Amino acid sequence: MSKVSWAYPKGADATDNGFDYPPLGTWSEEIAVNNIEKYMQEAGVSAGDSDLKVKFTIAGSSLQDHPTYKVFRDAAALLNGLGWDVEVVCDTQALTKINTGSLEVWAAAWSSALDPDLYQVYHKDSTATSTLAWGYNYLKTSGTSEELDILDDLSELIDEARETNDQEERSELYKEAMEQILDLAIELPVYQRSVLYAFNSKVIDPASLPEESEMNPFSSPLDRIWEVEFAK
Repeated sequence: MSKVSWAYPKGADATDNGFDYPPLGTWSEEIAVNNIEKYMQEAGVSAGDSDLKVKFTIAGSSLQDHPTYKVFRDAAALLNGLGWDVEVVCDTQALTKINTGSLEVWAAAWSSALDPDLYQVYHKDSTATSTLAWGYNYLKTSGTSEELDILDDLSELIDEARETNDQEERSELYKEAMEQILDLAIELPVYQRSVLYAFNSKVIDPASLPEESEMNPFSSPLDRIWEVEFAK
């Protein structure tokens, strides 16, 4: 969810789950390594285990053209240094494979509306193929009782959010829902796409367009087209 959305959780921060986190916006390799080693210990795996062989897939035909490539590359280098076997690949059929739930770790690009209604993508009763990307078929048939409880709670929160137009109330419900989504380890947003608009200043009066501070990923220079004037 874009940080400019009214529904973005205010004051969102790391939760107390037993792992350490560096200050927001900073990076610490030491903390990352400690967390990975702690995860391996809790999961009962050690360097070289087959369970640590994972493929990171980028949707498309080029690795380096995707905004997430560097994230995957650096993550693979860090994990492999601790005994994992991570391979970063690109796949032109990734979007099809995502909808079968056959990819382990993947990166693609999604967009959402200003009101990020979660039903289509995350509700347990949604018939959208996107739910297959999160492994819902597996969760419904083979998920643990904890996972099924999370899926039920998540769906109830989504239903509740759809029953009110109060933005403050809806924002709080979205925050709770997204905490449930992350508990299922379904999705982690890693970048915000930038949007560029070009116009001819000899045709359009720049002063009649919205101020830069008013622009965001959900708006365009034509949002208030009745205010746009031709250059004189």
